[in-house]
Amino acid sequence: MPNGGDKNWIRLCAAIDGFRVRHQRWPTRVRINPRSLADLRDHVLPEEAFARIQQQLSFVPNSDAGMVAEDDSGAQYDYGIEGFPPTRPDVDARQWLGDPRLNPNL
Repeated sequence: MPNGGDKNWIRLCAAIDGFRVRHQRWPTRVRINPRSLADLRDHVLPEEAFARIQQQLSFVPNSDAGMVAEDDSGAQYDYGIEGFPPTRPDVDARQWLGDPRLNPNL
């Protein structure tokens, strides 16, 4: 489990990558712990980068969820239970999300 200043970014990307590997498509939303979401929004990602990501993906604050990428069909990948995906996706989450720059003070 990542524990640096960018840990929630790494977990988010792992959940999205796991979804992509398993389902061969992108998730439409991520259920996420409210504290992790606040960390991403307020500390990890610059405001513009966070806004761009929200154009591709919605966040659903959920205290019971670690980091679960899902779509409307019921397909999901739960990073909290499954960890990092076993293989790399054809296109990874960072690329799909536009390779946003993280805040430099991490």
